[in-house]
Amino acid sequence: MMAKRMGGFSSPHQAKLTKSCDSFKIEWLSEHVKTEDKTIKLGEIFSFSSEKGLMCKICREAKISNEFSDGKMWKAWRLDYLKRHIKSKTHEKAVGIVRRCKMRIGIGTLLTESINDREKRSELSLVKKSNPDQVKVLVDNILLAINMNTSMLSVQQIHDHMAKYVSIPESWRSKNYAFEFVNSINQIVQNETMCKLRNAHWHTLIVDESTDITVHKMLVLYIKYREENEVDYKTVFGGISQLTGCTARDIVQAITQFYAKHKLDMQRMVMLTSDGASVMLGKHNGVAALLKQQIPHLTEQHCVAHREDLGIVDAWKDVPAMRDVETFLRTVYSTFSRSTVKKGKFEDLSKILDEDSLSFRPLNEVRWLSRHQAVKAVLRNYTVLEEYCRRESSSNYRDPVTKYCYKKLTDSKFKFILTALGDVLDDLAQLCLSFQKRNLTVMEGHCLARAKIEKLRSQYLKEGKVIKWSDRVKEVMRAGSAEVIDTDAIICFIRNLCDHLDARFPENELKEWSALDCEALSSDISSDFEYGAADIAILTKKYEDIFHQPHSMEAIHDEYPDFKYVMKQKLKQGSIGTFSDMVAATLKCEELKHVSQLVDICATFQASSADCERGFSLMNRIKTASRNRLQVAHLDQLMRIKSKLNTDDAIDLDNVYNHWRAEKDRRENKD
Repeated sequence: MMAKRMGGFSSPHQAKLTKSCDSFKIEWLSEHVKTEDKTIKLGEIFSFSSEKGLMCKICREAKISNEFSDGKMWKAWRLDYLKRHIKSKTHEKAVGIVRRCKMRIGIGTLLTESINDREKRSELSLVKKSNPDQVKVLVDNILLAINMNTSMLSVQQIHDHMAKYVSIPESWRSKNYAFEFVNSINQIVQNETMCKLRNAHWHTLIVDESTDITVHKMLVLYIKYREENEVDYKTVFGGISQLTGCTARDIVQAITQFYAKHKLDMQRMVMLTSDGASVMLGKHNGVAALLKQQIPHLTEQHCVAHREDLGIVDAWKDVPAMRDVETFLRTVYSTFSRSTVKKGKFEDLSKILDEDSLSFRPLNEVRWLSRHQAVKAVLRNYTVLEEYCRRESSSNYRDPVTKYCYKKLTDSKFKFILTALGDVLDDLAQLCLSFQKRNLTVMEGHCLARAKIEKLRSQYLKEGKVIKWSDRVKEVMRAGSAEVIDTDAIICFIRNLCDHLDARFPENELKEWSALDCEALSSDISSDFEYGAADIAILTKKYEDIFHQPHSMEAIHDEYPDFKYVMKQKLKQGSIGTFSDMVAATLKCEELKHVSQLVDICATFQASSADCERGFSLMNRIKTASRNRLQVAHLDQLMRIKSKLNTDDAIDLDNVYNHWRAEKDRRENKD
């Protein structure tokens, strides 16, 4: 290396020029000479002392035996002497030895390495040295691109823009480096998540299957757990898997492979939450039934949000008036969604009437809330819509659609049904939004459902009592005649709705877990010393094989009375008010460490599969028509990183850089 650098000296000093030893030390070692590729200082290669004379630093470091490694004393010096030494074979050998030592390559490695290893080592030696700050800028750009749902090709534009203000090597802005950074970020996030899951005592698996934009069958997995020594529960993205088929056995195989890949213990799975599809919750051959053969204590959970929606659908189709309302809603939406001219006229009319307009919504845009949103939009636009239909039907007598809509809008009975239905659907929409909360426990979900059923029955179906209509419904009733207003249709719908919801949320659904129910513990019935003992015995028997405390069965039986009366007093004092409060108080109490295991298992249960629905929405935002060739592995990485960013959890750039640097033989720049 040094031989090449010193080849072809060009100096103002001629070869005939001589210097004394004293002047050599002062002048020549500080002299800069130009080589083929750069200008260097002679003092970087040679040193001089009055005792030993002129020495070559490279030969001395390599321990090469020659006159310049031991020191050479001359009375007169010529520049050609130095040039001849640098071009000598002994100096070139010394340069090779020093280079290998700096690369930590010993003689044993040189003798055993293959040709491919030697070529790879030579290639890596030419790679520009990594700089931590520059790499972190690149990684931060990758995170920005993922958060913006842009492709890795767009990242290069971000890099080029950032290069205007910070120093970023051009070679690191390539697409290949972008994928390396994505892989490093994913590994850090995934390793952190899976490590916490392995240390968690129990978890709930939330699964759902759907298709992506290319009609590939995909299975998405979310996991709810509690970190060790923490009291809060988290639901995290586990991963996605492409299915070869949508049978229960295909899904179970994908789940088993996921657990084996990440070294997770399937016996710590205490609940499987999914939608109500037969492939998931079939009694004999569903996914839950097949998993129970491996996990005897597993409990299956039908998503509460799906259950509510099914109850509404069943009640809706049983009442002819509701089908009439549905036809009207679909007609109104189709009229304005397919014609920009009509939509523009409607908006102009709303400005003239000084009314706020709301876009009409389809019934199936968001399944869980579509009916509420469609009815709400019509009620908000009722005055403008009625005037619009009146004008259009009078000016265009051949338009049957506006005539139909105008006839319905001017019907007092129809307006009453639509207004009352809006109140009922508003209650159901609030319940649906509550069901979509993250980390919703089964106990809390069941309590919300039963409370809503009782509210509807008390408000509309109480025998011998006046129905509690809202103010806007009463206003509609006053505007119409008593003979025209008929409440039978809406009352029939509400009665059917309560019956269907009652069947899907039975009171005894959580019978075994009633011993841990806040409402039951605060009632007088819990004052009985034997209350809950039988249920606790059943639960301890079911989970005895996975308890992490020794002799838990007997200890739980002894601790439960203390737990019951302590929680009863806390409920009276108001220090706890919800099931989540009770769980946190129990986990912090050392005296209840055995019974807290059952409380912890119950709190680990997940009532809704809304996280999976959000996961598929995230997948569709990432894998769009313009990015339909995304592979499953890369899509999985992007979803994991995006899910992490959506929870406002910071990603440690130092860890990402260290992982990226350790993946290959990258040398850090020490300058």
